[in-house]
Amino acid sequence: MTVGSDVKQCLSSIKNVKNSLASLELRTEDEYAKQTFQETITIMEEIMDDLKKRVGRLELEEDQYRGF
Repeated sequence: MTVGSDVKQCLSSIKNVKNSLASLELRTEDEYAKQTFQETITIMEEIMDDLKKRVGRLELEEDQYRGF
């Protein structure tokens, strides 16, 4: 795998974790757990934004990473 595909795979995995946390948040009745899930989702979204920026830089810097 190339660095670009590794980063994109990591981004995809984080999206899956975020979606799982959102599902758990909806199903729980514990307010503390809901808050914890929401805080973690927010952190995951920040990480996803950083990785998306990294993918963009990789695509600009290296032709072979475009279109992954």
